[in-house]
Amino acid sequence: MQHRVRTGSFATLLCMLIITSMLAACGAPAASENADADMTTVTRGNITATVSGSGSISAASTVNLAFQTSGTVAEILVDEGDTVTSGQALAILDTRDLALQVASAKAALDSANARLAQVTQGSTRPTELASAQAQLASAQAQLASARERLAALRNPSPSAISSAELRVTQAQTTLQTTRDNASATKTKAEIDLTKASESLLQAQSKFVNARDNWSWVQDFGTDPSTGRRISDAAENTYRDSFVAAESAVRTAEQTVVQAQVTVNNAREAEIANVAQAEQSLKDAQVQLDALRNPTASDIAAAIATVQQNEAAVASAQAQLDKIVVPGTETDVAIQQAAVTQAEQSLAQAQLRLDNATLKAPFAGVISAVNLVVGQVTSGTAIQLIDRDPLRIELSLSENDIVQVAVGDPVDITVDAIRDWQQSGSITAIAPAADTSSSVVAYSARIDFSDDDPRLLVGMTANLTIVTEQRENVLIVPNSALLPKGTGRVVQVMGDDGQPQEIDVTVGISDGIVSEVLSGLEEGQSIIATPTSRTNDGPDGPFGR
Repeated sequence: MQHRVRTGSFATLLCMLIITSMLAACGAPAASENADADMTTVTRGNITATVSGSGSISAASTVNLAFQTSGTVAEILVDEGDTVTSGQALAILDTRDLALQVASAKAALDSANARLAQVTQGSTRPTELASAQAQLASAQAQLASARERLAALRNPSPSAISSAELRVTQAQTTLQTTRDNASATKTKAEIDLTKASESLLQAQSKFVNARDNWSWVQDFGTDPSTGRRISDAAENTYRDSFVAAESAVRTAEQTVVQAQVTVNNAREAEIANVAQAEQSLKDAQVQLDALRNPTASDIAAAIATVQQNEAAVASAQAQLDKIVVPGTETDVAIQQAAVTQAEQSLAQAQLRLDNATLKAPFAGVISAVNLVVGQVTSGTAIQLIDRDPLRIELSLSENDIVQVAVGDPVDITVDAIRDWQQSGSITAIAPAADTSSSVVAYSARIDFSDDDPRLLVGMTANLTIVTEQRENVLIVPNSALLPKGTGRVVQVMGDDGQPQEIDVTVGISDGIVSEVLSGLEEGQSIIATPTSRTNDGPDGPFGR
């Protein structure tokens, strides 16, 4: 019995000790511990929520520039690190051959335009026009004479005979005048041809001299007249002289050709006009003889002569129309196509000449020069970057990306330049995630402007994105907040010296303090670093 009592008393004592231990482990801290808790006060202040990250600095644009035409580098006008403006010349090729191609294309275009004008407006050469007009006038005069003769044969009269005699006299005078004038015209044309030939010889001589001088300059790079190294200005003068001399030869050749045509026309006109004048005299004499003794055969011959002269007038008129009337639509179209082709050839030659100068497509900084004077161009010649603005690609997690937006301000620092700081803004956010590294990430682009020469493309920048800002709001230390389900609580000291929980609604946080939207008042004292949740309420070990 006593054993059982002792045994029962021991069991009861053991149970009491276990319960006491559980209460000590799960219950509120002792009054002495609560008295030592750190306290803080709810205050008002400003708070800024941020997202941080890092990325490499890059240029807004980077372009590798290359010459669009082949050639030998003559000048390099920039060095690495130079700042250039849009359209500024960076390097130049040797343009001597290209300039000659442009001059040749211009001459070909001028020739094509001249041929088009001739087809469109008709021939304007005075000799051809005068010859055709003279032939028509002669044919018309012969026709009139033939008709008068026929009328006189059919009805001869003293006055008709007198007129026939006068025509014979006039025909004799006309024949002599025609011979004199034709001879004078031919002589003048021959003199002009001689002068043109002499001018051609002089132009050819000058051309040979200019060509030899230009070849000397190209081959030896010295002045032919002094033997010294030639300057750029003198070199341009020799080149221009060669081009001008070549053009002068072409012009002189055309003048000789035209003068020869004039001589040929004058000779043909002399033969034709004198023959016509002789025929007119012969006809006048025949008419006079027929009037004095007309016969049936004379009348028939006169009728035939009238008909022949009518045909001659029609032929002369057609020849004159062919000279002065513009060409057909087909002729004009053919010459217009020739002009268009010549214009395109000139444009291509000019483009090749323009492409011999490498220019900056935008304002920026030269980052690389891969040229040497005298080398033949190939590949990238110059690299140009645009530093306004500079850019940084920042990779953010899906939790961070939803907190930022286009236009958010960004603070930028660089570890390599301790005293440097700049501000930028988000200018773009990728609409889709990048999962190439098996981690979901989104890209945000930050643009900023800076002209500090110490800041180089490729440096690593530290970024702080300001997502939200609050002013004069209730704030508490993050250490004072405890989780409660999906919400937050803080602890205050109760009247019994034990901590009590208060549900709070929090807003933004900067990682150190958080905004309190509800649950607390300014000046209220709370536990700064609570060690654990309290047991009271439904979340305790014996709660619901």
